[in-house]
Amino acid sequence: MTLSHQDKAPALPSFGDESKANLFPFALMCAGWIAPLLKFWAVVWDVFRPSDYVGGDVAPRLWLFLAAFAVSLTPWWLPASYYRVRRFEQSGRLYEALGIRVFRSVVPNGDLVNLWRRRREPGFRVISNRQSAAEFLSRTVVGEKSHLVLLLIGAGSSLYAWHIGWNGWAAYLGVANVLVNLYPILLQRYTRARIVRLLETGGRREARPSATSGYA
Repeated sequence: MTLSHQDKAPALPSFGDESKANLFPFALMCAGWIAPLLKFWAVVWDVFRPSDYVGGDVAPRLWLFLAAFAVSLTPWWLPASYYRVRRFEQSGRLYEALGIRVFRSVVPNGDLVNLWRRRREPGFRVISNRQSAAEFLSRTVVGEKSHLVLLLIGAGSSLYAWHIGWNGWAAYLGVANVLVNLYPILLQRYTRARIVRLLETGGRREARPSATSGYA
């Protein structure tokens, strides 16, 4: 006896899809940068402060803190010309020399995640036509804006930690800021240059994705 199409048992759910694979880099971002950043400011504002920290009021004036935070939001209103691909970016060699292709492999929706997805969907392509290329181009701009905001917040926090003499915090927040925000910005610009180059030449090679959310 054979089962009809309607009688066949449903396929088991897949627990290896790309959305779950993306959880790991996002978790690293939260644990490695966002959580320490929030802890730093909690300690500065004396929400809680370990006993081995130097006493005294090290918190900035509230108006100064709010003003610095407001400045950090300004990249969201940068003109469209800022995100235009510059001549020195067109070949992508500068970013590749900085290791952006290695970085691209481990970010959310990066090379490794897409490779895993192609094992299940051989025909999958991040960009399949000119319309999807244009849409992805817009995503890189949104991703860059988000990381520019976070980059300024991180840079201001690192500089303030150095200002009050908390050099360990300053170094950690600075290095983490480079990995979590500066490199994603470079990746967005590298990806955008590749897409523009493909659109101009009419090529059909796939443009690899980059982090398009608060990270990545």
